[in-house]
Amino acid sequence: MRKVWMLIQREYLERVRSRSFVIFTLLMPAFMAASVLIPEKIEQMNSGGEKRIVVVANNPQLATAVGRELSASKAKAELSLETEEELKPTVYNIQVDTDTSDAEGDRLRQQVSDGQITGFLWLTDSALEDHKVIYSTKEAADFGQSVELRNAVRTAVTKQRLSQKGMNGPEIDTMLTPIKLKTLRIENGREGTSGTMVFFTAFAMVMLLYSVVLIYGIAVMRSVIEEKNTRILEVLLSAVTPRQLLAGKILGVGAVGLTQIVIWVTFAILFSVPGLLASRSFLGEVHIPVEGMIAFAIFFLLGYLLYSSMYAAIGSMVNTDHEAQQMQWPAMVPLVMGVVLMNFVIQHPNSPLAFWLSIVPFFAPILMLVRILVAQPPLWQIALCIAIMVATVYGLLALASRIYRVGILMYGKRPTLPELRRWLRYAG
Repeated sequence: MRKVWMLIQREYLERVRSRSFVIFTLLMPAFMAASVLIPEKIEQMNSGGEKRIVVVANNPQLATAVGRELSASKAKAELSLETEEELKPTVYNIQVDTDTSDAEGDRLRQQVSDGQITGFLWLTDSALEDHKVIYSTKEAADFGQSVELRNAVRTAVTKQRLSQKGMNGPEIDTMLTPIKLKTLRIENGREGTSGTMVFFTAFAMVMLLYSVVLIYGIAVMRSVIEEKNTRILEVLLSAVTPRQLLAGKILGVGAVGLTQIVIWVTFAILFSVPGLLASRSFLGEVHIPVEGMIAFAIFFLLGYLLYSSMYAAIGSMVNTDHEAQQMQWPAMVPLVMGVVLMNFVIQHPNSPLAFWLSIVPFFAPILMLVRILVAQPPLWQIALCIAIMVATVYGLLALASRIYRVGILMYGKRPTLPELRRWLRYAG
């Protein structure tokens, strides 16, 4: 045991002290913070200004109503933002044009090209009859503006038609007031986190687990290849057994992964407490239950042991990174399939198919974690999943140690399947 502990320390300290570990550990929180804060800042910088829009319509009252609805919807959106920094208001300058000729359309297109107007809305009677209204602009990729225009046109046309049916203004406003729906998850008989937050929390935790397991599984494989090529293994095997060497390598690299996760979580807490909770960002509402954190730790550990043992066996069979890339698909495909199936499990966490998929040991680290975060499954299902994973990890470690015992001293071409079977019989 003392030798295994020394090997764990060697693997751990060698990686933690490396420059790449420090850079990657610091860059990841910086990247995540930037992905949240920079879009907000850009939105604040781009907010405001004047949008000059020409509404071409046979009915000038309808065109004026569209402009009124557009300004009203923008004001409501700005008032609904709970942020300490006020956004500069966007002013819509609406011009009504009753000339619906083709020549007028050509003239307006030229004005858009010259930058004299932001765009023009073709809201003629024939366009309304065909339910096809066209907005021409240089800013075609501004989806937010397109949505605002579509909603303004729909609301103005609906109000006009309801008014023609004899309804007055207050009745129309009451009828068109949207109803907001918020989905809440029932936790222990009480209403808890919103459904949207549950989805994003599960997605973020799964991607974190997937990334770390994949990165450090590959790190184990490359470490084996590097030591084979530098002949360090021949020196190490004079003092320790192959089984001890494999255990030290897997546990040491796994400890590095846990260290990195702890650092990232610490950074996330430090950033979220003063900033995100007070901002309008939806991340301020994220709540991760204690059982979710425990499940993440358990399935990260089991998933890492399972996949790192597979990667260690692959590393002992090959001699170069190029060969490893061709051979790592048996470990890569199940992990990727777990991510692909995640969306189905999130939508149907208690279905029979989700249950059977989540207890498959190669999918379990991702899919059972998703089920725990989205809709707490019965404890016996979690216990069954963990028991199957533990048994699978034990079997894979035993199999990997046999391959590792022979493969680390084999050089030249990678083994064929018959040769691999002979390795297993010899090591057994």
